[in-house]
Amino acid sequence: MKILTITGIRPDFIRMREVFKKLDTNFDHIMLHTGQHYDDELSKIFFTELKIREPDYILNTGIMSSNHYEQLSYLTKEIIYRIKREKIEPDLILFLGDSNSVMVSAPLFKEGYTIGHIEGGMRSYDRRMPEEVNRVICDYVSDYVFVYTPLYKERLIKENKDPDSIFVVGNTITEIVKMYIPTGKKEMDYIIADIHRNENLSDPGQYRHILEYLDKVGELSGLPVKLVRFNRAIKLAEKHNLYDGLSNIEIVGPYGFLDYLKLQYHAYGVISDSGTSQEECPLLKVPVAVPRNFTERPESVKYGNSILVGETNPIDEMAQRTLQFFQNYTISEDDMKWLGDGTTSMKIVNILKEKLGGFA
Repeated sequence: MKILTITGIRPDFIRMREVFKKLDTNFDHIMLHTGQHYDDELSKIFFTELKIREPDYILNTGIMSSNHYEQLSYLTKEIIYRIKREKIEPDLILFLGDSNSVMVSAPLFKEGYTIGHIEGGMRSYDRRMPEEVNRVICDYVSDYVFVYTPLYKERLIKENKDPDSIFVVGNTITEIVKMYIPTGKKEMDYIIADIHRNENLSDPGQYRHILEYLDKVGELSGLPVKLVRFNRAIKLAEKHNLYDGLSNIEIVGPYGFLDYLKLQYHAYGVISDSGTSQEECPLLKVPVAVPRNFTERPESVKYGNSILVGETNPIDEMAQRTLQFFQNYTISEDDMKWLGDGTTSMKIVNILKEKLGGFA
């Protein structure tokens, strides 16, 4: 049976690492890289670090388009043309995540292809997030939806998804982090910040508010706040002089996966609007403060892995809540059970073999 995977951004390469390998072993697996992250720091380095094989096809999404609708237009045409021109004829097209690349699942569905989605059922119920729209659409058109937790399955059933099409498999990030988890005494002499969500970068006033919050955390803790470089944020800050007067923030990176994992491991705490941090950091036993009003990973908050501090709350309140959480943070193995047992990739492949058949 032939499975085509379509992947395009840094977190998805990391999450799919073991899935790729097991698909290669058990199916006729064709890998298509959409090229949403097209420079070496954000794409090629992850193939090298994690020993992911070269894709069979690489598109130029990041170069050929500069916004959401251009990306979807380019992806739709290029992927469907490529499948037909190369006569790939996949039995299943498999996506992971919520990037613009998964949006092409809708036109592929209309062309009659069978669709699968890993990381289904996540909902923040915040319609400002482009990722939220992407998830919902890919889930809707998918014949097989692989979800990380029972909660996500419940949500899909409430959305009238057929229960027989939903499979709880645990989180793909767990087995990857466990493979590469750093060791040794934690340094805990700095704080990491990763801010890149649309809701925090949609206008300069909101981003300045977040920067002042980070600066206040640095001031109150006496620790430097290392803010990871993100091109959109840098451009916004430089255009509006948003870094002026901030003395406790240092711009660092970007990093490859292994270096960033090590950076998080040794941090006193992490401040991030990234969903991935809410999953990686519990495995590293590092607390996460999330400057958002909503999260698609509520289990992380429920089990004390992270805390929501809001987007526009008073700066002193956000900073004090953050440092109090960091200071009092503890975590047990039970607090991490929602992340799965580290065998997700094999579970996915076994389900697909049962449903589709693998190599004869």
